Amino acid sequence: MIVVPTAAELHDVTKPAAIAPTNHPIGFWFFFWGEFAERCSYYGMRAILALYMTEKLGVDKSDAGTYMSLFIAACYFFPLIGGWVADNFLGKYWTIVLFSVPYVAAQFLVGIEDKALVFGSLLLLAMGSGVIKPNISTLMGLTYDQQRPGQDQLRTSAFSWFYMAINIGAFLSQVAMPYLRTTYSYQTAFLFPAGLMSLALMIFAAGKRFYATESITRKVVGDPNSPPPADTRTVTGIPVHTKLVTPEEKAADTKLKLQTLGRIGALFLTVMFFWAIFDQSASTWIFFANTYMDCTLFGTKTPPDSIQAFNPLFIVALVPLSVMLFKAFPVKATSKIALGFLLTGVSMAIMSLAGFMAGQATKANKITFPEGELVLPHSAATLSDVKSGEVAFGGVKITATDWAYNTDKKKLEFTNGIVTLTDGRVVKVSGGHTGTPPAAAELSAGGVLEPLMKSADELKDVKSDAAKAAVEEIDWVKPAERVTVWWQVFAYLILTVAEILVSITGLELAFVAAPPTMKSFVTACWLAVVFLANLLINAPITRLYPTMSPGVYFAMLGGAMLLILTIYAPIAGRFNRLMAEAKTA
Repeated sequence: MIVVPTAAELHDVTKPAAIAPTNHPIGFWFFFWGEFAERCSYYGMRAILALYMTEKLGVDKSDAGTYMSLFIAACYFFPLIGGWVADNFLGKYWTIVLFSVPYVAAQFLVGIEDKALVFGSLLLLAMGSGVIKPNISTLMGLTYDQQRPGQDQLRTSAFSWFYMAINIGAFLSQVAMPYLRTTYSYQTAFLFPAGLMSLALMIFAAGKRFYATESITRKVVGDPNSPPPADTRTVTGIPVHTKLVTPEEKAADTKLKLQTLGRIGALFLTVMFFWAIFDQSASTWIFFANTYMDCTLFGTKTPPDSIQAFNPLFIVALVPLSVMLFKAFPVKATSKIALGFLLTGVSMAIMSLAGFMAGQATKANKITFPEGELVLPHSAATLSDVKSGEVAFGGVKITATDWAYNTDKKKLEFTNGIVTLTDGRVVKVSGGHTGTPPAAAELSAGGVLEPLMKSADELKDVKSDAAKAAVEEIDWVKPAERVTVWWQVFAYLILTVAEILVSITGLELAFVAAPPTMKSFVTACWLAVVFLANLLINAPITRLYPTMSPGVYFAMLGGAMLLILTIYAPIAGRFNRLMAEAKTA
């Protein structure tokens, strides 16, 4: 999911711009390239995370889906913390810089194949990403307010480019990361976002003198007629001004928040179900493509986790068109959201149809070498019980003396052995490597269900370092029974249109519904919706995916979205009435 506050959300500026320059301030370019690199880093890491858990850490698909949901939830919980810390203690610049340091470290650590270390790194990544999210866009808005006062259109242009930086960065990294993972290794791939996040921090820190001058105002209950306490400074040197307010003013602020939530809260809760479905593109959509789809695009085999790059690509292409369309044909905001809900259901119908058309998955075993993979018939032996000798996979046999079951990764490993095919041909494994394997046709004739060995060009990049061959159990669909990945591309197109209708429109709607003093509060509530969607819905629901056929699973999500649409209709009507009453009051 990619969400950026609208320009109007940041501040109400009425100061005239008589003498201010009309070009973008220098600080904008530090924001632009810093955010481009940071979003490249975040979305690149997230692109391969689900398969990393299942393929390298031995995490079941049900658990991996839950962990992905909890990670995304955390990324949208920490903005609440980040905004509070910046507004009350550190200021926006130093909050971003200080929390970027563990963010950079975590990007380097997440590639180490140790569950405890990976999950600890994900916590740091969620904290870094979440804390940065509300502060960098707000600091950019403040910079325009101070350096280009009154130039709302220039600021709007800046946020449009900022939005494009996010999506272009996401697209490039979601294409690059699966390629690096497939061509080299997960460890090599994770160095890419780590380097990008380091670059993002350096770019952002270098622009400090071009950013807005920050200050903090704290409201304290007291006599407004009394002299306010003397100004102080935070540990980062930000001036702190104290404003005295009466208990009645404090209570009025609380009452206003409750009234605003009463007006828009139910609307937000229905949008929560949209985000729950949308964010499964980082988990169940990848699992489905990996097992049930022929991931060939334009004649080239494409990694299943790179398909999600179509979302930011479609965003970049469709947002300008949507702006022009709705400018020419104005549509009520609540109606846009309703249409977005309907299209979300349609995207699930497309995924469900693809699931019903695909063949049934069966259990198989996959043996992995640095030189590639071989899918073998399912073994009757329990992998965790194998200690030595020969193991049969249908008619294919593997003989090794150093079998060792890796409990954490749920894989049976060996270093030296012999793979004997059904026609008597052998593939020797030495130091975990197969050397130059037989041709694909020979492997298939020898009882291999699906040979997935690397090409001659790819083998040139394989290092001769000592390795281990690993055998694991997988879900497998016959290649002839897989559906084309274009089904998922089409589903992404529909879901992206739904995202534009729901995400951008909802954020603007939140701004309109909020009083001037509550813009930040309502924006925080909007981000919290994504947190709740992944925590309360996706974390438990994605556990059902491995236990159901994908056709039924995605049909269930589509049906739930249509049910939410019927619930949404009266809620939207009530919201429109309350907004109309507020305007006439």
